[in-house]
Amino acid sequence: ILDYKNIALKKDAINNNKPKIKKKRKKNKKQPQQVNGNDTQNKKVVKMTSMPQHDQTKGLKRKNETSTEVQEQLDMDQHLQEVWKEYGNSVQKRKEENTLKQRMMNLLNPSRFRYMNEVLNNNTSTESKKLFQKNPKSFINYHETYKLQTVRWALNPLDVIIDSINKMPKNYIIADFGCGDATLAESIQQKTHSFDFVSLNDRVIACDMAHTPLLRDSVHVVVFCLSLMGSNLSDYILEANRVLKKDGILKIAEVESRFDNIDEFIKLLKIYGFSNTWKDLSKNLFYFLDFQKIQDITTTSKKNKLPKITLKSCLYKKR
Repeated sequence: ILDYKNIALKKDAINNNKPKIKKKRKKNKKQPQQVNGNDTQNKKVVKMTSMPQHDQTKGLKRKNETSTEVQEQLDMDQHLQEVWKEYGNSVQKRKEENTLKQRMMNLLNPSRFRYMNEVLNNNTSTESKKLFQKNPKSFINYHETYKLQTVRWALNPLDVIIDSINKMPKNYIIADFGCGDATLAESIQQKTHSFDFVSLNDRVIACDMAHTPLLRDSVHVVVFCLSLMGSNLSDYILEANRVLKKDGILKIAEVESRFDNIDEFIKLLKIYGFSNTWKDLSKNLFYFLDFQKIQDITTTSKKNKLPKITLKSCLYKKR
């Protein structure tokens, strides 16, 4: 039988003989004192207070620099927005001004064109030449307005003449009287002499069309496309007779309203040495006439006894 009493006494003796081990007590961490009851702010305070003084100053400096940069960026963004807004307003204002200016020009151009036609028809070629040479800008404005008018036409008479000359031999020499910006010369393959009161480009020779620098009997074709304008049209036709070769061609395109009687005009040009070979009176607004030189009258005594050639001022519909 086990002696439970002796076993218990032995166990106590063994336990009493063991070395005692002191347990280390855990120190409670000191809780940070709350500031204004805000835990996030308290943490920042603890962090800052635990940092060395030098690091605290450096951190504050970085924070101030960052705040300054952000503020500068905001100021720059605001400035750019103001500049962009001002630019947009100026662009819109210019568009409105240009639109108004274009409207005014559209109203003034037809009136100015009709006025210049009146001046050209009532002046001699010598007077018109002096006028435009004194003020070349007025000549440029006139032709700019002329181009605006041609856009509104259902048919540009110069296109008809270009098609006709392109069917002629390539060795023909052409003289364009009243050429403007020399569109005819640019549109055909034949050698072309281009004349007008003012030279708009290097293809144009500035001169009085009643007295061109061409030699006698030197060209195959003379063109008057809406350019029989002046009180001395007889001098234009005489100059055409002088420079054309025998059997040379005189091509005329004019506004139909300028003719009182087209048959009388054809008879009149026969006295000036030209025979009518073709005519097209079917086109709206314009007449097209071709003549052939049958006689050189510039060397005869008939020159001083020729009847005067006149045409009415151009009549364009007001738009």
